Amino acid sequence: MSKISDLSRKREVISFAAGEPDPSVLPRKIFGELMKEVFEKVELVGNYTPADGAFELREEIAKFMKKYDDVKTDPNKIVVTIGGSQALDLLGRIFLDAGDIAISESPSYVNTLIDWKQYGARIVGVPVDDSGMITDELEKTVKKLKGERKRVKLVYTIPTGQNPSGVTMIEERRKHLLEIASQYDLILVEDTAYNHLLYEGQPPKTLRSMDKEGRVIYSGTFSKILGTGLRIGWLEGPSEVMDLIKMVKGPTDMCASTPMQYLVIESLRRGIFEDAKKKALENYKMKRDIMIKSIEEKLKGLKFTKPIAGMFILVWLKKGMDGYAFAEELLEKKGVAVVPAAAFYTDDSGKEVIRLNFSMVPPEKIEKGISSIAELLGF
Repeated sequence: MSKISDLSRKREVISFAAGEPDPSVLPRKIFGELMKEVFEKVELVGNYTPADGAFELREEIAKFMKKYDDVKTDPNKIVVTIGGSQALDLLGRIFLDAGDIAISESPSYVNTLIDWKQYGARIVGVPVDDSGMITDELEKTVKKLKGERKRVKLVYTIPTGQNPSGVTMIEERRKHLLEIASQYDLILVEDTAYNHLLYEGQPPKTLRSMDKEGRVIYSGTFSKILGTGLRIGWLEGPSEVMDLIKMVKGPTDMCASTPMQYLVIESLRRGIFEDAKKKALENYKMKRDIMIKSIEEKLKGLKFTKPIAGMFILVWLKKGMDGYAFAEELLEKKGVAVVPAAAFYTDDSGKEVIRLNFSMVPPEKIEKGISSIAELLGF
């Protein structure tokens, strides 16, 4: 991974390796004007907020969750974090000790897998298909672990526009997941990073909105719509969990950036988030469609995911190929960057898989990049 990143920086490439918004869809000019206004009008903009975030932002997030997720919550059950990554790290810190078990989808977001392993956790994977996490397999896994007298501390899922697969969990499985959590006394971590990048159909119900027992901890972020550089995310969940989060968060970072918090406050109040979301959806849907069409035409016979949400597509290379070796050769010979997907898996089943991002690539370069992949594969 690091070698691929280094080569990408040293030469001009077509990069399908990113996982970020296209800078052209971000409201940068408006942000510049807003920041000037924030620094002029907010007296304490250069000071700390409480560790759990400015109360005004937590109020706006509570309204946001009611509007988009049909979740009625309280600002005091919300903790503002430095992006979604810190939110997930904080959960690892308070829940996981050496030898503890956490279950995740396989494949899943690699940074969470790495982070939680650093706390000594054993990550057990549950496979996904086009309908999301295979919850029947989850139930078998939990039963097996229970029979071994091993308790599962957390179950981590990205149910909508999953990273890296792009798949979205169907409602039937969301219900089943909550039933399993209730039966086996599990805590679910719902990562909603891609919920607002839905290209088809009605927004799926969040696990948090379906939860009647307080088993779901909701991890949110504004990064995928307003920009990853803002580093503003949040956690929402049971009061006793949020109280623990506040205790461990304060001494490590004091608070998320105060100016960025107020930038998000005004973006929510003035409809800037909604406008940016609309622009992003139009842009990314068009790019997704171009990429899918190009794969169908140029990589005939290869298995790949067709996401209705998110930023990513997985492609299975020819049997026996090594994703890492292919990615390095592709970059060196063709100037195209992709991400080997093996690190996203909890076992060795992802060796032949690569991840492609479509949000950051100019439309005219998507076909060219896929053609380069096809040439190297001998199509």
